[in-house]
Amino acid sequence: MIFMKKFNANRVMVISLAVVAVIAIAGAAYFYRQYSFLKTNPQAASEEEVQGLIKEIGEFMQLPNDETPSLATILDKEKIKDQPFFKNAENGDKLLAYTKDMKAILYRPSAKKIIEVAPLNINQSAAQQNANTLKIAYYNGSSEAGKAAETEKKVRAQYADYSTVEVKDAAKKDYESNLVIDISGAHASEAAALAALIGGSVSEFPKDEIKPAADILIISGK
Repeated sequence: MIFMKKFNANRVMVISLAVVAVIAIAGAAYFYRQYSFLKTNPQAASEEEVQGLIKEIGEFMQLPNDETPSLATILDKEKIKDQPFFKNAENGDKLLAYTKDMKAILYRPSAKKIIEVAPLNINQSAAQQNANTLKIAYYNGSSEAGKAAETEKKVRAQYADYSTVEVKDAAKKDYESNLVIDISGAHASEAAALAALIGGSVSEFPKDEIKPAADILIISGK
Protein backbone atom coordinates (compact mmCIF):
# COMPACT_ATOMS: atom_id res chain seq x y z
CA MET A 1 0.00 0.00 0.00
CA ILE A 2 2.83 2.42 0.88
CA PHE A 3 4.58 1.51 -2.34
CA MET A 4 1.43 2.23 -4.37
CA LYS A 5 1.03 5.65 -2.70
CA LYS A 6 4.61 6.56 -3.53
CA PHE A 7 4.13 5.32 -7.08
CA ASN A 8 0.98 7.40 -7.55
CA ALA A 9 2.64 10.48 -6.08
CA ASN A 10 5.59 10.12 -8.43
CA ARG A 11 3.25 9.60 -11.35
CA VAL A 12 1.33 12.79 -10.49
CA MET A 13 4.61 14.72 -10.30
CA VAL A 14 5.73 13.44 -13.70
CA ILE A 15 2.36 14.31 -15.26
CA SER A 16 2.48 17.78 -13.69
CA LEU A 17 5.94 18.39 -15.13
CA ALA A 18 4.74 17.26 -18.53
CA VAL A 19 1.81 19.69 -18.36
CA VAL A 20 4.19 22.54 -17.47
CA ALA A 21 6.38 21.66 -20.46
CA VAL A 22 3.42 21.54 -22.84
CA ILE A 23 2.16 24.91 -21.64
CA ALA A 24 5.63 26.38 -22.04
CA ILE A 25 5.97 25.14 -25.59
CA ALA A 26 2.53 26.48 -26.45
CA GLY A 27 3.63 29.95 -25.36
CA ALA A 28 7.02 29.78 -27.04
CA ALA A 29 6.08 32.24 -29.76
CA TYR A 30 6.13 35.01 -27.17
CA PHE A 31 9.27 34.02 -25.30
CA TYR A 32 12.05 35.71 -27.24
CA ARG A 33 10.39 39.10 -26.92
CA GLN A 34 9.73 38.57 -23.20
CA TYR A 35 13.16 37.17 -22.41
CA SER A 36 14.89 40.17 -23.98
CA PHE A 37 13.55 42.32 -21.16
CA LEU A 38 15.08 40.27 -18.36
CA LYS A 39 16.37 42.71 -15.71
CA THR A 40 17.94 40.71 -12.94
CA ASN A 41 21.45 40.07 -11.69
CA PRO A 42 22.67 36.60 -12.72
CA GLN A 43 25.21 35.15 -10.29
CA ALA A 44 28.27 33.56 -11.79
CA ALA A 45 27.82 29.84 -11.38
CA SER A 46 30.54 27.34 -10.63
CA GLU A 47 30.96 24.32 -12.88
CA GLU A 48 29.96 22.13 -9.93
CA GLU A 49 26.68 23.98 -9.48
CA VAL A 50 25.88 23.83 -13.18
CA GLN A 51 26.58 20.11 -13.39
CA GLY A 52 24.53 19.49 -10.25
CA LEU A 53 21.52 21.26 -11.75
CA ILE A 54 21.93 19.43 -15.05
CA LYS A 55 21.83 16.14 -13.16
CA GLU A 56 18.73 17.18 -11.18
CA ILE A 57 16.78 18.49 -14.16
CA GLY A 58 17.88 15.51 -16.24
CA GLU A 59 15.70 13.35 -13.98
CA PHE A 60 12.64 15.19 -15.33
CA MET A 61 13.43 15.95 -18.96
CA GLN A 62 15.88 15.30 -21.78
CA LEU A 63 18.56 18.01 -21.84
CA PRO A 64 20.95 18.95 -24.67
CA ASN A 65 24.16 16.98 -24.23
CA ASP A 66 26.31 18.92 -26.68
CA GLU A 67 26.84 22.07 -24.60
CA THR A 68 27.04 23.39 -21.06
CA PRO A 69 24.34 25.99 -20.36
CA SER A 70 24.85 29.46 -18.97
CA LEU A 71 23.32 29.78 -15.53
CA ALA A 72 21.68 32.76 -13.84
CA THR A 73 19.93 33.11 -10.49
CA ILE A 74 16.75 35.15 -10.09
CA LEU A 75 17.55 37.66 -7.34
CA ASP A 76 14.69 40.12 -7.66
CA LYS A 77 11.51 38.67 -9.12
CA GLU A 78 9.77 42.06 -8.94
CA LYS A 79 11.89 43.30 -11.85
CA ILE A 80 10.62 40.57 -14.16
CA LYS A 81 7.16 39.77 -12.82
CA ASP A 82 5.41 41.50 -15.73
CA GLN A 83 6.97 39.08 -18.23
CA PRO A 84 4.81 35.96 -18.84
CA PHE A 85 7.76 33.58 -18.90
CA PHE A 86 8.78 34.72 -15.41
CA LYS A 87 5.31 35.26 -13.94
CA ASN A 88 5.72 32.28 -11.58
CA ALA A 89 9.39 32.91 -10.81
CA GLU A 90 10.62 33.18 -7.23
CA ASN A 91 13.88 34.54 -5.89
CA GLY A 92 16.44 31.76 -5.94
CA ASP A 93 15.08 30.12 -9.10
CA LYS A 94 17.70 29.10 -11.66
CA LEU A 95 17.63 30.05 -15.32
CA LEU A 96 19.57 27.70 -17.62
CA ALA A 97 20.20 29.06 -21.11
CA TYR A 98 21.32 26.68 -23.85
CA THR A 99 22.50 29.14 -26.50
CA LYS A 100 23.39 26.49 -29.09
CA ASP A 101 20.19 24.49 -28.76
CA MET A 102 18.18 27.69 -28.21
CA LYS A 103 16.40 26.51 -25.07
CA ALA A 104 15.75 28.18 -21.72
CA ILE A 105 14.68 26.41 -18.53
CA LEU A 106 13.44 28.03 -15.33
CA TYR A 107 14.01 25.65 -12.42
CA ARG A 108 13.30 25.82 -8.67
CA PRO A 109 15.92 23.80 -6.75
CA SER A 110 14.12 24.13 -3.41
CA ALA A 111 11.12 22.23 -4.79
CA LYS A 112 13.02 20.26 -7.46
CA LYS A 113 10.49 21.59 -9.94
CA ILE A 114 10.66 22.86 -13.52
CA ILE A 115 8.71 26.12 -13.63
CA GLU A 116 8.93 27.01 -17.32
CA VAL A 117 10.55 25.86 -20.56
CA ALA A 118 10.77 27.73 -23.85
CA PRO A 119 13.09 28.33 -26.81
CA LEU A 120 15.48 31.25 -26.62
CA ASN A 121 14.24 32.57 -29.94
CA ILE A 122 11.50 31.83 -32.45
CA ASN A 123 13.34 32.83 -35.60
CA GLN A 124 16.92 31.80 -36.29
CA SER A 125 17.42 34.47 -38.95
CA ALA A 126 16.22 37.14 -36.54
CA ALA A 127 18.58 35.86 -33.88
CA GLN A 128 21.45 35.89 -36.36
CA GLN A 129 20.62 39.43 -37.41
CA ASN A 130 20.54 40.45 -33.77
CA ALA A 131 23.98 38.91 -33.20
CA ASN A 132 25.45 40.60 -36.26
CA THR A 133 24.36 44.04 -35.12
CA LEU A 134 25.18 43.75 -31.40
CA LYS A 135 27.72 46.42 -30.47
CA ILE A 136 29.75 46.14 -27.26
CA ALA A 137 31.97 48.65 -25.45
CA TYR A 138 34.58 47.50 -22.93
CA TYR A 139 35.75 49.64 -19.99
CA ASN A 140 38.57 48.78 -17.62
CA GLY A 141 37.23 49.53 -14.14
CA SER A 142 40.28 48.24 -12.28
CA SER A 143 43.83 49.44 -11.68
CA GLU A 144 45.20 46.44 -13.58
CA ALA A 145 46.17 47.36 -17.13
CA GLY A 146 44.71 45.38 -20.00
CA LYS A 147 41.69 43.89 -18.23
CA ALA A 148 39.17 45.34 -20.66
CA ALA A 149 41.16 43.97 -23.59
CA GLU A 150 41.27 40.54 -21.94
CA THR A 151 37.51 40.58 -21.50
CA GLU A 152 37.00 41.68 -25.10
CA LYS A 153 39.15 38.78 -26.30
CA LYS A 154 37.18 36.28 -24.20
CA VAL A 155 33.84 37.54 -25.51
CA ARG A 156 34.96 37.53 -29.14
CA ALA A 157 36.20 33.96 -28.77
CA GLN A 158 32.68 32.91 -27.78
CA TYR A 159 30.66 35.38 -29.88
CA ALA A 160 32.61 36.15 -33.04
CA ASP A 161 29.69 38.06 -34.59
CA TYR A 162 29.56 40.69 -31.85
CA SER A 163 31.33 43.90 -32.80
CA THR A 164 33.59 45.96 -30.55
CA VAL A 165 32.82 49.68 -30.38
CA GLU A 166 35.67 50.73 -28.08
CA VAL A 167 38.05 49.47 -25.40
CA LYS A 168 39.16 52.05 -22.84
CA ASP A 169 39.53 52.91 -19.16
CA ALA A 170 36.43 53.54 -17.05
CA ALA A 171 35.95 56.78 -15.17
CA LYS A 172 36.46 54.87 -11.92
CA LYS A 173 39.08 52.22 -11.14
CA ASP A 174 37.53 50.67 -8.05
CA TYR A 175 34.85 48.35 -9.43
CA GLU A 176 34.75 45.26 -7.25
CA SER A 177 33.42 42.91 -9.93
CA ASN A 178 32.66 42.58 -13.64
CA LEU A 179 29.49 44.35 -14.76
CA VAL A 180 27.38 43.98 -17.89
CA ILE A 181 25.02 46.85 -18.73
CA ASP A 182 22.24 46.54 -21.29
CA ILE A 183 22.35 50.14 -22.54
CA SER A 184 19.73 49.71 -25.26
CA GLY A 185 17.28 47.92 -22.97
CA ALA A 186 16.61 45.36 -25.71
CA HIS A 187 19.41 42.84 -25.17
CA ALA A 188 18.89 41.57 -21.64
CA SER A 189 19.18 37.91 -22.65
CA GLU A 190 22.52 38.56 -24.32
CA ALA A 191 23.63 40.58 -21.29
CA ALA A 192 22.76 37.68 -19.00
CA ALA A 193 24.72 35.24 -21.17
CA LEU A 194 27.72 37.60 -21.26
CA ALA A 195 27.61 38.02 -17.48
CA ALA A 196 27.65 34.26 -17.04
CA LEU A 197 30.55 34.00 -19.51
CA ILE A 198 32.81 36.50 -17.71
CA GLY A 199 31.72 35.71 -14.16
CA GLY A 200 29.97 39.02 -13.62
CA SER A 201 26.49 40.40 -13.10
CA VAL A 202 23.96 42.47 -15.01
CA SER A 203 23.81 46.01 -13.65
CA GLU A 204 22.23 49.39 -14.14
CA PHE A 205 24.37 52.01 -15.87
CA PRO A 206 26.84 53.57 -13.37
CA LYS A 207 26.14 57.26 -12.87
CA ASP A 208 29.79 58.34 -13.11
CA GLU A 209 30.47 56.74 -16.49
CA ILE A 210 30.11 58.18 -19.99
CA LYS A 211 27.59 56.23 -22.04
CA PRO A 212 29.16 54.73 -25.18
CA ALA A 213 27.47 54.37 -28.55
CA ALA A 214 26.88 50.67 -27.97
CA ASP A 215 24.14 48.19 -27.17
CA ILE A 216 26.01 46.71 -24.23
CA LEU A 217 28.76 47.99 -21.95
CA ILE A 218 31.06 45.59 -20.10
CA ILE A 219 33.10 46.97 -17.21
CA SER A 220 35.96 44.78 -15.99
CA GLY A 221 36.43 45.02 -12.24
CA LYS A 222 39.02 43.72 -9.82
